[in-house]
Amino acid sequence: MKDRTYSRSLRTTNKRVALAAARDFFHEINAKVYGAAIRVKEEREVLYEDLVDATLTVERGRVARGEFGAASLRHLQSRLIKTIVPFVGKVPIKQFGYVHGANFIEMMSKKGMGSVTIQQHIVGMRKVLNYACTTKQIDSVPQLPWVNITSNPRGHFSVDEYLKLMRAAKAERGYSIPIYATERDKRRPNKIIHYVKITEDFYWFIRFMVNSFVRPSDIKIMQHKHITVVRGDHVYLRLNLPETKKHNKPIVTMQAAVRVYEQLLAWQKAAGYGRPDDYVFLPDVAERKVAMMRLLHMFTYVKNKTGVGDNKANGQSRTIYSLRHTAITFRLLYGGNIDLLTLARNARTSVDMVEQFYSSNLTGEMNIGLLQGKRNR
Repeated sequence: MKDRTYSRSLRTTNKRVALAAARDFFHEINAKVYGAAIRVKEEREVLYEDLVDATLTVERGRVARGEFGAASLRHLQSRLIKTIVPFVGKVPIKQFGYVHGANFIEMMSKKGMGSVTIQQHIVGMRKVLNYACTTKQIDSVPQLPWVNITSNPRGHFSVDEYLKLMRAAKAERGYSIPIYATERDKRRPNKIIHYVKITEDFYWFIRFMVNSFVRPSDIKIMQHKHITVVRGDHVYLRLNLPETKKHNKPIVTMQAAVRVYEQLLAWQKAAGYGRPDDYVFLPDVAERKVAMMRLLHMFTYVKNKTGVGDNKANGQSRTIYSLRHTAITFRLLYGGNIDLLTLARNARTSVDMVEQFYSSNLTGEMNIGLLQGKRNR
């Protein structure tokens, strides 16, 4: 100001506090130089919301180092900004305690949130408190209430239901599904906003999912360069997919997936696709979020058309993800003496997840032959 530079330490490493202090410093110097009388704000307490940006910055560093998933970071940021900060953001960090966590859980419960969702938010809340403790804003991390997780696994499809889905997907090829407006669209509920046509490759999509153990998120990014056909003592596809959920090992499919893929590839090459960098499903849709939404609309229509959608498993409507559950459940039912560790690693999950979510719907009667079988001498 007036050919002179003024500087002062802001005495903080917190970005929000620093910005506030910098503004106050600017106005103070401006008043001295130009003779304007102003009132400088007194230094206030650090609030919970002041540490959110810094916490997210630390987590972004973990993503860059491969210690934390990019998708997990997006979920954490959403939980903090949309839910946690509006509720506890104005609480001084030094006064934050058990009661704030308990009140937050009560609020989430009243909104009908499940135990898993609440616990995920508590984990996000605790990350900010851990950062506050690490940076000496508080002496110790306050204890927060513990939420007992109630597993509510999504069900699989039976063999009969799976066959119904395939037949319907094949019979309904070319049908245009009307997509109606919702209240969120601020249009009349009965107004059609667009159509989604059931594509030729949707039939192969269902078969591929049930014979490959992949997640819907894998389908979203899967390209032909990720797939290798292996023919030896066993015939299968080797899927070298990008890392998902900290798993990067190849997935091997059932033999039936080979024929599905070869038929799909031949059809795509006839249509001008099938190149290494082309997507395996809906290659004409460059925006992959849109591609997954279209697959979801197709699946919902076919599921409801066959009546399979009326059968809720564990109180949850079955979705595209249920096809993955079906793939793993079929191996548990019909795979002989399947090794859970091998199955879990091939499906890019853990044995605990297989036991907790995928095998939780199985009963002894479903595999009575194996249960009553005798060991060969």
